[in-house]
Amino acid sequence: MSKDDQSAISNVATDTGLIANHSLPVTDLLTNQLGVSTEQAVSGTGALFGLAQQQLSSADLSELESLIPWSSNLPNVQGVLGNIENMQTVKTAFESMGLDPQMVNKFVPVILDYLKQSGASEGLLGTLGEIWKS
Repeated sequence: MSKDDQSAISNVATDTGLIANHSLPVTDLLTNQLGVSTEQAVSGTGALFGLAQQQLSSADLSELESLIPWSSNLPNVQGVLGNIENMQTVKTAFESMGLDPQMVNKFVPVILDYLKQSGASEGLLGTLGEIWKS
């Protein structure tokens, strides 16, 4: 990830006017269960979904978007975080949000459980589990 990408992610993570108005049920779970701010929850979720967007098949991506309409609920975040290509860049994004990179390991099970409760297929859950392995 370039310095420009890191700077852009940092700007998104700290733009509370943008982030605070776009929380989702999954981000509410993250704030309640992990004690992170709404901004951190939204940005962390965006980073993980940015990676998923890069690596999921079109069918799996369609299913994910139907379960969590993040592309429409996180304006401008998707464009910046879409540059995330691997788990190392996800961890860098977490660091830029003031989160320990190991928090990725706490975000993933909460998000996967939310998706499972929302009716995600076993195929999608398995694929995301593989993509989001640190």
